[in-house]
Amino acid sequence: NKIDEEKARDFVLLFAIRTIFLGFIQKRRWLDNNDKFVQHFFQTYNKSKADNTFYEDWLSILFFEALNKKFTPRKYLPKQINDALLLAPYLNGGLFKEKNGYDSEGWIIPDKEIESFLNFLFSHSFTIEESSIDDAELQLNPEFLGIIFERLVNKADGAVYTPRTEVDLMCRLSLVKWLMKNLSLPIAPINLYELFFREGVAEEDQKDGSFSPKEAKEILAKLESLAICDPGVGSGAFLVGMMQVLDEIEQKLRERFHFPAPDIFERKKQIISQSLYGVEVKEWAVWICQLRLWLSLFVDAPEEMRHSPTAILPSLDFKVRKGDSLVQRIGNKAFPVAGHASIKESIKKKVTQLKNLKSEYFYNEAAIDDREIRKQELAVFEEILQSEIVEKQKAVFVLKHQGRSETIFLAGIEEKKPKQSSIEFDKEKIAELEAQIVELQQQKASIHKDKPLIWNIEFAEIFVEKEGFDIIIGNPPYVRQEEISDPLNNIKDKKEYKTCLMEMARLDFPEEFSAKKKIDAKSDLYTYFYIRALRLLNPKGIHTFICSNSW
Repeated sequence: NKIDEEKARDFVLLFAIRTIFLGFIQKRRWLDNNDKFVQHFFQTYNKSKADNTFYEDWLSILFFEALNKKFTPRKYLPKQINDALLLAPYLNGGLFKEKNGYDSEGWIIPDKEIESFLNFLFSHSFTIEESSIDDAELQLNPEFLGIIFERLVNKADGAVYTPRTEVDLMCRLSLVKWLMKNLSLPIAPINLYELFFREGVAEEDQKDGSFSPKEAKEILAKLESLAICDPGVGSGAFLVGMMQVLDEIEQKLRERFHFPAPDIFERKKQIISQSLYGVEVKEWAVWICQLRLWLSLFVDAPEEMRHSPTAILPSLDFKVRKGDSLVQRIGNKAFPVAGHASIKESIKKKVTQLKNLKSEYFYNEAAIDDREIRKQELAVFEEILQSEIVEKQKAVFVLKHQGRSETIFLAGIEEKKPKQSSIEFDKEKIAELEAQIVELQQQKASIHKDKPLIWNIEFAEIFVEKEGFDIIIGNPPYVRQEEISDPLNNIKDKKEYKTCLMEMARLDFPEEFSAKKKIDAKSDLYTYFYIRALRLLNPKGIHTFICSNSW
């Protein structure tokens, strides 16, 4: 089948990502109790004298059947290989699920290229430990994937790998600042800083803050309720960093106050499920981010899980989403990040059900697949739009028919106007509401077309239940203003895409960026990330970005 250059690159990257994960699995001897299983797997194939069928007849079976507990022995495979594949761990998680548009196209990678890649890859040593902040030795550890990410994009898309030291500092600062704004108990900031930051190197110098059991319980409860997002997630450095810091602090408090605690594997899974979200414009970058999270979990999977009858890895499709974080358009219709002031209880109930369904999917317990959940996301958003349309239509009706001098209650806003100016006031309000109704109706009519990422659809539970994320963190892409273009290549003209960026900024903050106020066309891309990040936060949220030195 025909394949364009970009698709070919993504297909090969998907193969590389999956093979890298196999390297970490065999490091734990979870494949045939052999830490060189993949190399032996290919050598055994070579002995069969087959030609360019390794990807289709051997590797695809390992990826999509054996690691998903769907394998049935093949007559052409040696008994040792059949036995090994029958006992392969049940990973799931999405990485080894056939992906439409790639695995469904019948594409293969020739034997020669696979052999060359395997020789290169396994000439390096694998370690299943994340490198420490002070580790200078470069190995194939999970963090190394971030460096791979930086090299792959070659900075063309503005992605910059953030070293772990900076990631760790930003995560700890964000969590301390958020707790200071959101704790109900009067806990002194110095105690939070001592809990989250080390005092030098020596253990005898460490302070962990002074807390009562009641205060420790509130800190834990608050941390477990967090919703954290990196809108330019890249290789997932900040999500992994947050997972590690949250896990460290939760473990520290639970041990200190003898609170019940799940094992580290389950604790990390809970943190990802409850708190971590990301968006990335490149699909292969989403895969690398997911791989980082899976690896960070896998290194702590208990040994007995290798024979688990249920899937070991969570499904991350609804945690790390593909899309343009800044521009959400269908045709000429823009979709800003919208707050929903008055959501009906019936809709809130559906949002809660959707949230629970996503959680079940994460834990591989959902009775429906990801496509059905995406349909439900759309249906909930459609209902939210329809509810707002009806409320505004009621307000227009009231304005047109009620007495002119009485108090008017419009969409949650109480207005009093003297009798003599009420007619002009009503006309102005009616025109404003009718324009908003048309806008909502157009949005509703558009969402079933080629839908991009729309924050209020993909993360409906965040905006309905929490009014936005608690923490937005990251290292936004650095693209100079003259190089800014549509990363999805839907809008061909650079100027048109920059106009869309300005339009989204005005829609996000209509008062701050009114039509009369000019937005500097020379703004670099990261400035638009700042504007969008502030709009994604809830009222008590914290925003932490690395900032350009030419701000």
